[in-house]
Amino acid sequence: MRKDSVHRLVWVFVFGVTMGFFEAAVVVYLRKLYHPDGFKFPMLTYEAFDELLLVVEIVREAMSLLMLLAVGMVAGRRGLERFAYFLYVFGAWDIFYYVSLYLTLDWPASLATWDLLFLIPLPWVAPVWAPAMVALAFIVTSVVLVIHEDRGRPLRPTLREWSVAVLGGVVIVISFCWEGPRMMAGGIPQSFPWWIWLFGMVLGLATFARTARRANREASA
Repeated sequence: MRKDSVHRLVWVFVFGVTMGFFEAAVVVYLRKLYHPDGFKFPMLTYEAFDELLLVVEIVREAMSLLMLLAVGMVAGRRGLERFAYFLYVFGAWDIFYYVSLYLTLDWPASLATWDLLFLIPLPWVAPVWAPAMVALAFIVTSVVLVIHEDRGRPLRPTLREWSVAVLGGVVIVISFCWEGPRMMAGGIPQSFPWWIWLFGMVLGLATFARTARRANREASA
Protein backbone atom coordinates (compact mmCIF):
# COMPACT_ATOMS: atom_id res chain seq x y z
CA MET A 1 0.00 0.00 0.00
CA ARG A 2 1.26 3.47 -0.82
CA LYS A 3 2.59 5.58 2.04
CA ASP A 4 0.11 8.40 1.40
CA SER A 5 -2.78 5.91 1.50
CA VAL A 6 -1.60 4.58 4.86
CA HIS A 7 -1.36 8.17 6.09
CA ARG A 8 -4.93 8.91 4.97
CA LEU A 9 -6.28 5.70 6.49
CA VAL A 10 -4.66 6.48 9.83
CA TRP A 11 -6.01 10.02 10.04
CA VAL A 12 -9.47 9.11 8.75
CA PHE A 13 -9.53 6.39 11.41
CA VAL A 14 -8.58 8.99 14.05
CA PHE A 15 -11.45 11.16 12.86
CA GLY A 16 -13.84 8.19 13.11
CA VAL A 17 -12.68 7.46 16.67
CA THR A 18 -13.07 11.06 17.82
CA MET A 19 -16.45 11.41 16.12
CA GLY A 20 -17.53 8.18 17.80
CA PHE A 21 -16.79 9.77 21.17
CA PHE A 22 -18.63 12.98 20.27
CA GLU A 23 -21.64 10.91 19.24
CA ALA A 24 -21.49 8.92 22.46
CA ALA A 25 -21.26 12.15 24.47
CA VAL A 26 -24.55 13.35 23.00
CA VAL A 27 -26.16 10.02 23.88
CA VAL A 28 -24.81 10.28 27.44
CA TYR A 29 -26.54 13.66 27.80
CA LEU A 30 -29.80 12.38 26.31
CA ARG A 31 -29.83 9.33 28.54
CA LYS A 32 -29.15 11.42 31.64
CA LEU A 33 -32.07 13.63 30.59
CA TYR A 34 -34.62 11.03 29.51
CA HIS A 35 -33.34 7.80 31.11
CA PRO A 36 -31.74 8.80 34.45
CA ASP A 37 -32.09 5.23 35.74
CA GLY A 38 -30.40 3.75 32.66
CA PHE A 39 -31.51 3.23 29.09
CA LYS A 40 -34.00 0.48 28.53
CA PHE A 41 -36.98 -0.33 26.35
CA PRO A 42 -39.74 0.61 25.88
CA MET A 43 -38.38 3.82 24.43
CA LEU A 44 -40.29 7.03 24.86
CA THR A 45 -42.86 7.73 22.17
CA TYR A 46 -42.25 10.70 19.90
CA GLU A 47 -44.99 12.60 21.71
CA ALA A 48 -43.05 12.31 24.99
CA PHE A 49 -40.01 14.15 23.62
CA ASP A 50 -39.60 17.89 23.66
CA GLU A 51 -40.48 18.87 20.08
CA LEU A 52 -37.38 20.99 19.57
CA LEU A 53 -35.05 18.29 20.93
CA LEU A 54 -36.63 15.67 18.69
CA VAL A 55 -36.17 17.83 15.59
CA VAL A 56 -32.59 18.66 16.56
CA GLU A 57 -31.79 14.99 17.18
CA ILE A 58 -33.15 13.91 13.79
CA VAL A 59 -31.26 16.70 12.01
CA ARG A 60 -28.11 15.80 13.98
CA GLU A 61 -28.31 12.24 12.71
CA ALA A 62 -28.60 13.46 9.12
CA MET A 63 -25.71 15.89 9.62
CA SER A 64 -23.58 13.08 11.06
CA LEU A 65 -23.98 11.13 7.82
CA LEU A 66 -23.08 14.23 5.80
CA MET A 67 -19.96 14.70 7.93
CA LEU A 68 -18.86 11.14 7.19
CA LEU A 69 -19.57 11.62 3.50
CA ALA A 70 -17.55 14.84 3.48
CA VAL A 71 -14.55 13.02 4.97
CA GLY A 72 -14.80 10.38 2.29
CA MET A 73 -14.97 12.99 -0.46
CA VAL A 74 -11.89 14.78 0.87
CA ALA A 75 -9.80 11.67 1.63
CA GLY A 76 -10.47 9.75 -1.61
CA ARG A 77 -8.86 10.62 -4.93
CA ARG A 78 -11.63 9.40 -7.20
CA GLY A 79 -15.20 8.10 -7.19
CA LEU A 80 -15.07 4.59 -5.74
CA GLU A 81 -12.11 5.36 -3.48
CA ARG A 82 -14.08 8.25 -1.97
CA PHE A 83 -16.93 5.85 -1.30
CA ALA A 84 -14.42 3.46 0.30
CA TYR A 85 -13.23 6.14 2.71
CA PHE A 86 -16.84 6.97 3.55
CA LEU A 87 -17.44 3.33 4.50
CA TYR A 88 -14.14 3.23 6.39
CA VAL A 89 -14.85 6.27 8.56
CA PHE A 90 -18.46 5.11 9.05
CA GLY A 91 -17.23 1.78 10.39
CA ALA A 92 -14.65 3.37 12.70
CA TRP A 93 -17.23 5.86 13.97
CA ASP A 94 -19.84 3.20 14.70
CA ILE A 95 -17.50 0.81 16.51
CA PHE A 96 -15.89 3.48 18.68
CA TYR A 97 -19.28 4.95 19.45
CA TYR A 98 -20.04 1.72 21.31
CA VAL A 99 -16.55 1.60 22.83
CA SER A 100 -17.08 5.13 24.16
CA LEU A 101 -20.49 4.27 25.60
CA TYR A 102 -19.01 1.24 27.32
CA LEU A 103 -16.20 3.31 28.83
CA THR A 104 -18.51 6.11 30.02
CA LEU A 105 -21.74 4.31 30.92
CA ASP A 106 -20.60 0.68 31.21
CA TRP A 107 -23.12 0.00 28.44
CA PRO A 108 -23.90 -2.19 26.52
CA ALA A 109 -23.82 -5.08 28.94
CA SER A 110 -23.14 -7.46 26.04
CA LEU A 111 -23.23 -7.59 22.25
CA ALA A 112 -26.74 -9.02 22.56
CA THR A 113 -28.02 -5.81 24.18
CA TRP A 114 -30.69 -4.06 22.12
CA ASP A 115 -29.97 -0.53 20.97
CA LEU A 116 -31.79 2.31 19.25
CA LEU A 117 -29.68 3.00 16.15
CA PHE A 118 -31.41 5.76 14.17
CA LEU A 119 -34.68 7.64 14.02
CA ILE A 120 -34.83 8.25 10.23
CA PRO A 121 -37.40 7.58 8.82
CA LEU A 122 -38.54 5.46 11.78
CA PRO A 123 -36.69 3.91 14.72
CA TRP A 124 -33.97 1.40 13.86
CA VAL A 125 -33.39 -1.15 16.62
CA ALA A 126 -31.13 -4.18 16.79
CA PRO A 127 -28.78 -6.06 19.10
CA VAL A 128 -25.41 -4.29 19.21
CA TRP A 129 -23.66 -7.13 17.39
CA ALA A 130 -25.62 -6.46 14.18
CA PRO A 131 -24.52 -2.85 13.48
CA ALA A 132 -21.05 -3.71 14.83
CA MET A 133 -20.68 -6.50 12.26
CA VAL A 134 -21.82 -4.15 9.49
CA ALA A 135 -19.27 -1.57 10.66
CA LEU A 136 -16.50 -4.18 10.68
CA ALA A 137 -17.46 -5.25 7.16
CA PHE A 138 -17.30 -1.60 6.08
CA ILE A 139 -13.75 -1.26 7.44
CA VAL A 140 -12.45 -4.47 5.86
CA THR A 141 -14.00 -3.94 2.43
CA SER A 142 -12.96 -0.29 2.30
CA VAL A 143 -9.31 -1.14 3.04
CA VAL A 144 -9.41 -3.77 0.30
CA LEU A 145 -10.81 -1.16 -2.10
CA VAL A 146 -7.98 1.26 -1.28
CA ILE A 147 -5.36 -1.50 -1.71
CA HIS A 148 -6.78 -2.34 -5.14
CA GLU A 149 -6.62 1.31 -6.13
CA ASP A 150 -2.98 1.54 -5.04
CA ARG A 151 -2.03 -1.59 -6.96
CA GLY A 152 -3.61 -0.37 -10.17
CA ARG A 153 -6.37 -2.98 -9.93
CA PRO A 154 -9.33 -0.70 -9.22
CA LEU A 155 -12.67 -2.31 -8.57
CA ARG A 156 -15.23 -1.34 -11.19
CA PRO A 157 -18.59 -2.89 -10.26
CA THR A 158 -21.01 -3.49 -13.10
CA LEU A 159 -24.51 -2.09 -12.97
CA ARG A 160 -25.77 -5.52 -11.95
CA GLU A 161 -23.22 -5.75 -9.12
CA TRP A 162 -24.09 -2.27 -7.90
CA SER A 163 -27.77 -3.18 -7.96
CA VAL A 164 -27.25 -6.35 -5.93
CA ALA A 165 -25.01 -4.56 -3.42
CA VAL A 166 -27.54 -1.76 -2.96
CA LEU A 167 -30.27 -4.36 -2.55
CA GLY A 168 -28.19 -5.99 0.19
CA GLY A 169 -27.94 -2.65 1.97
CA VAL A 170 -31.68 -2.08 1.70
CA VAL A 171 -32.35 -5.54 3.12
CA ILE A 172 -30.10 -4.80 6.10
CA VAL A 173 -31.91 -1.52 6.73
CA ILE A 174 -35.23 -3.40 6.58
CA SER A 175 -33.97 -5.78 9.28
CA PHE A 176 -33.06 -2.80 11.48
CA CYS A 177 -36.46 -1.14 10.90
CA TRP A 178 -38.40 -4.39 11.41
CA GLU A 179 -39.41 -3.51 14.97
CA GLY A 180 -39.71 0.24 14.22
CA PRO A 181 -43.52 0.45 14.24
CA ARG A 182 -43.61 -1.39 17.56
CA MET A 183 -41.07 1.07 18.99
CA MET A 184 -43.11 4.07 17.84
CA ALA A 185 -46.08 2.62 19.68
CA GLY A 186 -44.06 2.36 22.89
CA GLY A 187 -43.48 -1.39 22.66
CA ILE A 188 -40.49 -3.58 23.49
CA PRO A 189 -38.44 -5.25 20.70
CA GLN A 190 -39.39 -8.90 20.49
CA SER A 191 -36.95 -10.55 18.11
CA PHE A 192 -34.35 -9.43 15.62
CA PRO A 193 -34.91 -10.81 12.08
CA TRP A 194 -31.34 -12.07 11.83
CA TRP A 195 -32.15 -14.14 8.73
CA ILE A 196 -33.09 -10.96 6.87
CA TRP A 197 -29.97 -9.21 8.16
CA LEU A 198 -27.80 -12.18 7.15
CA PHE A 199 -29.32 -12.29 3.67
CA GLY A 200 -28.45 -8.62 3.18
CA MET A 201 -24.89 -9.17 4.42
CA VAL A 202 -24.40 -12.15 2.12
CA LEU A 203 -25.69 -10.19 -0.87
CA GLY A 204 -23.32 -7.30 -0.18
CA LEU A 205 -20.20 -9.30 0.70
CA ALA A 206 -20.64 -11.88 -2.05
CA THR A 207 -21.05 -9.13 -4.63
CA PHE A 208 -17.94 -7.39 -3.31
CA ALA A 209 -15.94 -10.62 -3.49
CA ARG A 210 -17.14 -11.23 -7.05
CA THR A 211 -16.09 -7.73 -8.12
CA ALA A 212 -12.66 -8.11 -6.48
CA ARG A 213 -12.03 -11.47 -8.16
CA ARG A 214 -12.91 -10.05 -11.55
CA ALA A 215 -10.55 -7.11 -11.01
CA ASN A 216 -7.72 -9.51 -10.14
CA ARG A 217 -8.38 -11.66 -13.21
CA GLU A 218 -8.43 -8.64 -15.50
CA ALA A 219 -5.18 -7.30 -14.01
CA SER A 220 -3.48 -10.71 -14.43
CA ALA A 221 -4.63 -10.96 -18.03
